[in-house]
Amino acid sequence: MFFKLFSFYFYQCVSAAKLYIYSMQFKKLIILFLIHFSSALVGQNPNDFAFVLSERAVNKVFTAVGEINGKSQYEVLGIIDGHYKWKVVNPKISFKPDSSDFTCDAKVEVGPFSYKSQVLGHVKIGYDSKQNLISIKIVDAVFELYTVVLKKKIHIKDIHLEDYFKDPFLFEGPKSFATDMSFTMPDSTVKQIYVQPSDCVMKVVKQAIKTSCDIVAQDKPFKKDIKVTPPIQPEIKKETTPTVKSN
Repeated sequence: MFFKLFSFYFYQCVSAAKLYIYSMQFKKLIILFLIHFSSALVGQNPNDFAFVLSERAVNKVFTAVGEINGKSQYEVLGIIDGHYKWKVVNPKISFKPDSSDFTCDAKVEVGPFSYKSQVLGHVKIGYDSKQNLISIKIVDAVFELYTVVLKKKIHIKDIHLEDYFKDPFLFEGPKSFATDMSFTMPDSTVKQIYVQPSDCVMKVVKQAIKTSCDIVAQDKPFKKDIKVTPPIQPEIKKETTPTVKSN
């Protein structure tokens, strides 16, 4: 009886030891994988910290600008004239990796005739390293102004909305994250530590502009400027004819 109990206890101890060894080996594998994976990330992209400028935040600023509209007189065929007015509704900027865009509806009234145009424009995203500013500018946002005479559509002119957004939206870039902090040493002296991004890569992803950075820290002020790789998007293809939807 004693031998059976001893054998059972010994078997349980051996099993537990094996399980512990296997778990430790498994943990080592996980740690090695994480170290390798982190090294791969560090080698490919800066990843000490990242900040995101979302399209939602930009559109909040856009909304605060207020209503964009216009009005004037028109004349067609030398015999038909009157007044027109238009206003922009539902404006939105969308960030995309390939090509960011601006969309809105333009409500138009030409005399007694009215319609709505769906406008598709393009957004140019840039970065000014000297001023440390991310710029978001609307370009090539066009809709047609027309009227209808005897059931025939007559073109009056094209309205270029980009002319109404001459100033780009500007946001501070990664250089603003440079800072300094004080530490009291064991001998009661105060040491100043300076921290700033060293290399930053800015990318346009879906619904956001993401900036990833490495940082450096030292006990002396920095003399070297921060290197920032700006976002790169394909050249904008201009559309010759806007899309118009009549109500």
